[in-house]
Amino acid sequence: MARYRSVLSLVLAAIATFVVGCGSANQAQPPSYTPERLEQIETYTPRVISLRERFPELGDYIQQKDWINLQSFIHGPLGELRTRLNWLASQLIPPERERAQELAQEVFRHLERVDLAADERNQVQANQEYRHALDDFDAFIELLPNQAG
Repeated sequence: MARYRSVLSLVLAAIATFVVGCGSANQAQPPSYTPERLEQIETYTPRVISLRERFPELGDYIQQKDWINLQSFIHGPLGELRTRLNWLASQLIPPERERAQELAQEVFRHLERVDLAADERNQVQANQEYRHALDDFDAFIELLPNQAG
């Protein structure tokens, strides 16, 4: 009889373990934006979009080999781009945040290389880096919620 009790206890323990293991756990809801955060992002996004709309000026300076105005544009109007992109990236939900931060860093690297190419008067390199910066900037904008652009 004692032997049956130990076997029965073992069977009941196995069944209990199986039931608990197969039970559906509460699934965590995916991260989402609060209305306040969305409002902040939507308020700040047009400032970034306005810089994106001015980006073709950079391409014009490269095509014209206007190195002085090119560098002035990078350090002037685009000088605040780093701050704006970093702030927006920090406001995104985690999956988008990481990608946005990577893209923001890439935009900056490409702009630094455009600036270096301007120092060297290297139109080909400046144009390549400009194109890469433009692609990364556009990819960044695509990550923004409810973006109007």
